This record gives sequence, structure tokens and C-alpha cells, in this order.
Amino acid sequence: MSEEKAKSNCAQSKQKLICAGIWGGIHNLDQDIRAGDVDVSLYSSSCDGGKGGDIYYFGVCKNEMITRVAIADVVGHGQAVSDVSQYVYDSLRAHMCDPDSGKILGQINRLASQRGLKAMTTAAVVAYHGVRGEFSFSYAGHPPVLFKRANEKAWSECVLANEGDRSSGSGINLPLAVTPETLYNQQVIPVSSGDRLLVYTDGLTEATSKKGELFGTERLCDVLNANADLSLSQLKSAVLQEVRQHTGNGLTHDDVTLVAMEIG
Repeated sequence: MSEEKAKSNCAQSKQKLICAGIWGGIHNLDQDIRAGDVDVSLYSSSCDGGKGGDIYYFGVCKNEMITRVAIADVVGHGQAVSDVSQYVYDSLRAHMCDPDSGKILGQINRLASQRGLKAMTTAAVVAYHGVRGEFSFSYAGHPPVLFKRANEKAWSECVLANEGDRSSGSGINLPLAVTPETLYNQQVIPVSSGDRLLVYTDGLTEATSKKGELFGTERLCDVLNANADLSLSQLKSAVLQEVRQHTGNGLTHDDVTLVAMEIG
């Protein structure tokens, strides 16, 4: 297990964000973190052990106005993609200062595109804006974030309301490295204390039973709904236990990463 903490000065021409804390990497990790006003419970494992294709990142600006979380999944798994994963993580960390999550993905995509399709990666970037009480999210071909309000029982998908004009040659919200001209949208929704989010890679939902049945998003939501009263750490453990039971062979099928979050 590993935890990376660093201090970094982040500057944009119109806005300056000072990053007080950064956590992230591509190593196996099972940890609970307090990130600004957000509680986070993270699990990430490589199916081949050590390093894999999944990437996780947390950044908290110095005045705790913005807590940003990103998760990414390089196509493939195991040691063969770990160097690409490290490159994508380094690019992600270097470009996390823009307040717009869509622009962050655009910057990383242009870098990843220089490496060609071997760097193809799905990604989700989310942020909690404490002063405004808002949650923003952007996707690059990644499974949607799951969301539950404190006063509601059921989890649901955070789907981008407007995907834009898909007739353009550039493409909208495609995985990273498909084309450097891809455009990425950002959507903002209001949140309040007690609201929860789950960000994950498809190693979770595409876990396959011995009969070839995918774990799937519907089953994932069923597990989340059935364990709504648990702490974040217990909720994470409940999800992982269900996936292990579903596969009958642990988590050896693919890299698996999930991030459970709660607004403080």
C-alpha cells in the first residue's frame, strides 16, 4: 500500500488554487481519508498485484473551497499498462488546477493522444465546491458516478444532461487518447451535508460470475440501497464482498477501484 502526499502551487491565468494536500497513485490501496469537507473511503487493487491500470487522485485546495477526486482506467490491466498509468496519473496531477473538470480532461486528453491508442483511458473527474454547495462532474467514456441524497433511499446515476452535438468530428466525452480534439462537458448539481457519491472503474460492474453474468450497475445499486445506513468504510466493504461472492474467485478478473464519498 502507498499514500502520496505533496504540496503543489497551482496557477491559472484568471484563478489561483493552492493545493494543500494531494493523495494519489496507481498502487494497491485500502484507506479512509478526510479530504477537506469530504469523507472518502477508497479501495484500489491490481488483478496482477502491485501496479495496474487504475488511477486515483484526490486534491484539496489550501482554503478547502474545492475538493477534487479523479479516477481513471487505462485499457488493459497488469504490469503491461502500469507505465501508461503512471504517465496518465502524472498528467492528471499536473493539470488539476482548472476549476472546470471538462477542461482538465481536455488538457490530459491532448497529452495522452500523443502516445496513441495504447494510452486509451476512461476517466471521471468530480469536485465538491464547499462555498457554493455544488458537485461538478465530467466523464471521458467512464461509467457514471452514482449519487444518493441524505434524505433519499435510492442511489441513481449522474448522467450528463447535454452531450452536445455528436455530429462534429471531434467527438464528445470520448475516452482519453482517442482523438486530441475531443470535447468534454461538465455538469453541476447542488449537494448538502450527508449526500453520498460512488466513483468506480468498470472492473467492478464487469466482474463476471462462473456462468458469465456481469455484476452490473443494477446489482451494484441494489447492494448500495440495502446497506444505506452503513458507514462509508462498511459500505465499501459490503460492495467488495458482494463482488467477490459474485465472481467466486475474488477480484482476479481485472483491476478494481472504487471511491465512496460523503459530504460533511
